[in-house]
Amino acid sequence: MIKKLLYITSVATLLFTACGKEEQAIPLNPVIKSILPAQGPAKTIVTIKGKRFSTSADGNIVKFAGINARVVLATDTLLQVEAPEDGGTGGITVTVMGRTSKGPVFSYGEIAIEYINSTYSGAAAGDAIGSLDEARFRSPEGLIMDSKGNLIVADRGNNRIKMITPTGQVSVIAGSGVAGAVDGAADVAQFRNPYKVGIDKDDNIYVADNGNHRIRKIAAGTGVVTTIAGSSAGFLDGVGTAARFNGPIAIATDLNGNIYVADNNNHAVRKIAPSGLVTTIGGNGVTGYSDGVWPNVRFANPSGLAVDANGDVLVADRKNNRIRKITVNTGVVTTIAGTGVRESIDGNGLKSGFSEPFGISIDAKGNYYIADLTSHMLRLMRPSGDVITIGGDGTAGFLDGGKTGSKYNQPTDAVADQNGIIFVADLSNARIRKITPGSPL
Repeated sequence: MIKKLLYITSVATLLFTACGKEEQAIPLNPVIKSILPAQGPAKTIVTIKGKRFSTSADGNIVKFAGINARVVLATDTLLQVEAPEDGGTGGITVTVMGRTSKGPVFSYGEIAIEYINSTYSGAAAGDAIGSLDEARFRSPEGLIMDSKGNLIVADRGNNRIKMITPTGQVSVIAGSGVAGAVDGAADVAQFRNPYKVGIDKDDNIYVADNGNHRIRKIAAGTGVVTTIAGSSAGFLDGVGTAARFNGPIAIATDLNGNIYVADNNNHAVRKIAPSGLVTTIGGNGVTGYSDGVWPNVRFANPSGLAVDANGDVLVADRKNNRIRKITVNTGVVTTIAGTGVRESIDGNGLKSGFSEPFGISIDAKGNYYIADLTSHMLRLMRPSGDVITIGGDGTAGFLDGGKTGSKYNQPTDAVADQNGIIFVADLSNARIRKITPGSPL
């Protein structure tokens, strides 16, 4: 009897020990407690908090709606993961040592943000300098930021170029206020309908002097104005004043010292090399629409220019209602946004719509700011190609407020400062407006 009891006890002990070892050998599932953010475009870095993750990045298999994602950082309680480019909205899963757990849904798409539209400077049309409240403009047309954070304004109706400092003081950089074509010192120089301005790495300012069919330069430091290209109206390549433009509207520069000109009435984009040689890189004097390589490319009243980080030229092709790109190294022109129909539709790339895009600029993050003239709207195109409206409700007027509760009257240009604040030339309201990105909606 005693032997039998000892046998049963031994067997029970062995079974208990074996079960304990078996339980210890079974790995536990990872736990996903939260993800942040829960929405964003491809390549968004998503932080996953939880426990029982592998401390080796390769030891975690993370998927977004079934698509593998790259793990960039791993601890036992936190993972940082890049949303895959080919992923889609759906649940996140984490697998460690063959054990998988399901987490919250990650939604692909840009995070909706409120944009607050306000008046920065100006009121009724006039010509005055001083504080932001005292200053007056008449048909402010073009904007650019210099390296010191000064906002340069082409005050078209006053035939002057003005400057707004970061402290809010408005002054005249050049232009006597009398229409003309005089070079010289800042206070005696004359412009005739200066439309838009560009700036180089040394803070020299370039002016599309529309009424004089010339490209003018305002030297940094001295304010002395000179003519660097053009004379009378025409369409001719050449050096300096031997070249001809017809109603140039916009200017952009690159880091190599090249100047690009939107030659509006010639339906062309021109290039001024550091040597002064003017050439045509797109368009041939005839309005139309076609991508490709010059001389087969056609534009229709190109009205805005910007140069991106690669040195390529972005064109607001006004009458074609499209945004085009000139790849400078190859000369190839492509359409990157806009259906071609005169409409204002938010969407991605070629599915978006514009209504005479007139001004364009690009910030350090690769966002494009587009002044959509006849829709009276301000548009933002993100690097993903998504186009959204950040100001204006589609009707002409004047009203500060949120992105859909504000009104503009023929906005012609927009530029952002290093803090992401966007400034707008509100032409027919004679004001400089400001758009401040707010909180997520």
